[in-house]
Amino acid sequence: MTVRSIVTFVQPSDIDQDHPALALTLAWAGALSARAVVLAFTVDVIGQGADDGPDFERTRAAIATLADRAGVPCTVVDRSSFAYGIGDVFADHMKVADLGVLTGRRGPLMGERLLAQAALFDSGRPLVIAPKTAVTAAPRRVLIAWDGTHAAARAMQDTLSLLAPGAEAIVARVTDDKALRMDQSGIEAAHHLARHGIKAEFREIPRNGRDIYDALVTAATEAGCDLIAAGAVRHSPIHELVFGSVTGSVLVGKCPLPVLLSA
Repeated sequence: MTVRSIVTFVQPSDIDQDHPALALTLAWAGALSARAVVLAFTVDVIGQGADDGPDFERTRAAIATLADRAGVPCTVVDRSSFAYGIGDVFADHMKVADLGVLTGRRGPLMGERLLAQAALFDSGRPLVIAPKTAVTAAPRRVLIAWDGTHAAARAMQDTLSLLAPGAEAIVARVTDDKALRMDQSGIEAAHHLARHGIKAEFREIPRNGRDIYDALVTAATEAGCDLIAAGAVRHSPIHELVFGSVTGSVLVGKCPLPVLLSA
């Protein structure tokens, strides 16, 4: 799959602040010859939205200027209907795109949680969480977290759409984690990537009492990676948003690298 459209989100009232997700979207869209689709509306789901008109027009103009500088075709979309939740709106746009991008946040706003939940589990598309530091180029060296699950396999396959032939990948298994079946081995995953023209290798990363997230980020940083890819996990018997440890750490913006999550 070739990436031809990337969806992201900007809150109009924050347009004068730094937007890591927008910056990453424009950088990757430029490198991949893709279109950027920017949703601009208020994220708070209670009592806001009706006064977004002036802010939206200012936001549209500011985004258009940034996109022109980056040489990226760009569409800015407001929230056309309040009959649907903001998560539904974002997921609907992701369904007809190749990739979604959000910024990790620590805030307690329910709207932000709904955006993340819908993007990950209702869109059928991968979601990239942008770091707070600027990203100026498409990835060339990626660490893929491998635990043999279907979500990890999806993340590996989704990552291929971002990598040019000759790019590098480390398939990393954190030891002392899940027991893997032989037919799901990380070695075979590396072979699969190699058949797609990626310089891939398999590594085992000792957990050494650390969180899996910390082990993966340390390994990726030490290896000079510019992207981490992982499967997204949700434990939700009553459909609440309860993420696994790696997914939750990524979504609150802890990672210094972009992270691609697939469910």
